[in-house]
Amino acid sequence: MERTLDRVGVFAATHAAVAACDPLQARALVLQLPGLNRNKDVPGIVGLLREFLPLRGLPCGWGFVEAAAAMRDIGFFLGSLKRHGHEPADVVPGLEPVLLDLARATNLPPRETLLHVTVWNPTAADAQRSYTGLPDEAHLLESVRISMAALEAAIALTVELFDVSLRSPEFAQRCDELEAYLQKMVESIVYAYRFISPQVFYDELRPFYEPIRVGGQSYLGPGAVEMPLFVLEHVLWGSQSDDQTYREFKETYLPYVLPAYRAVYARFSGEPALIDRALDEARAVGTRDEHVRAGLTALERVFKVLLRFRAPHLKLAERAYEVGQSGPEIGSGGYAPSMLGELLTLTYAARSRVRAALDES
Repeated sequence: MERTLDRVGVFAATHAAVAACDPLQARALVLQLPGLNRNKDVPGIVGLLREFLPLRGLPCGWGFVEAAAAMRDIGFFLGSLKRHGHEPADVVPGLEPVLLDLARATNLPPRETLLHVTVWNPTAADAQRSYTGLPDEAHLLESVRISMAALEAAIALTVELFDVSLRSPEFAQRCDELEAYLQKMVESIVYAYRFISPQVFYDELRPFYEPIRVGGQSYLGPGAVEMPLFVLEHVLWGSQSDDQTYREFKETYLPYVLPAYRAVYARFSGEPALIDRALDEARAVGTRDEHVRAGLTALERVFKVLLRFRAPHLKLAERAYEVGQSGPEIGSGGYAPSMLGELLTLTYAARSRVRAALDES
């Protein structure tokens, strides 16, 4: 348990560093944004953004933390302007070069992403940036914060687990640790069910997450689908999947995750996933081996907890889009809720492979 807490703490500390940073001294200005959005005051939004936009270029002493924090504060204005029907780069002089500079400094898209609006966003009431100021939006941000650091720790562990023999007692132990990390994903979806109204999400929040154009390209708005769970599952079971829709889904969101996770994705693409390697070893050794059975049983529990997240996530997304009588039928990530159903089906299929191996003995 101590190792689990230490690993999560490392990722949480990185998030906290960005959240605490205010390189543009923009806190008080960004906190005025929800009021301007309620009044649909586009000139006011543009004027407020121009008060702190670094039009003379990024300071030479800035690193990743400063650039990420600056994009966070500018980013809330991007989604706001698009919500009111305007491409931000068209109505804010000098904005596009700043966005492209920040993108180069962070190796992330030239707009706000899920990371910027959630874990890189302060949690204090007098500092948390917001499009609307609504309690449901605050709960939406918190639902992501609950699990992001644990998910990042889980990805690191899954990569390490790939090199652990199924015959080693360590394999089952690491799977148990992985299961504990992923339980946070379940907690996050339970939290969302309890505190976020589907009607408020669809009517009041979803319109701020539309794509915008920067530098001649379209960039998706922030959405929970940008969580790097798809990177973990790529390593765990999906790296050799021949499902074209699934591959396109993963590659759509690669630009929106941290560069380190893009490297993990590339490392395993086209190569055997962890499940492939483990099942090959089980076939070679036989599942009557005590440690092999323990390892496969622990691996199946990992899939169980993934399914305990995937199934309610699908239902939550369906609820959110069922309440809308008009407007978009797809999420801010560009996919309909049915894509979550396909992911659920693929996860069930992967789990079935583990169960079949256990049933052979």
